[in-house]
Amino acid sequence: MTTTSEDRARIEAALLESSNISKVISLTIGEADGESLIAAKVDLAPDLTMREVSVLLLQAKHRVQSAVPSAGKIYLEPDVYIDPNAATPSTSSIVLLSSN
Repeated sequence: MTTTSEDRARIEAALLESSNISKVISLTIGEADGESLIAAKVDLAPDLTMREVSVLLLQAKHRVQSAVPSAGKIYLEPDVYIDPNAATPSTSSIVLLSSN
């Protein structure tokens, strides 16, 4: 898969199509074992259940595959985004210890 800026934009748009994904924290596109690889860390609400997270990520993978049919392996990592420039992190940010 030769990735273009249009592919990258389609992938991000597909991920953000869900109202439950508020931000694409990171997106990596490359190749592994001769197959295209898309890896993204996405911001989800911290109060979602594990079942809800699983369903949301599966739906997001299907949207990415539809948006970029040449996509091979798609890995999505749920996270809670913490603004590194925030003056005071929230209590949930401290408890979750997620800063990247």
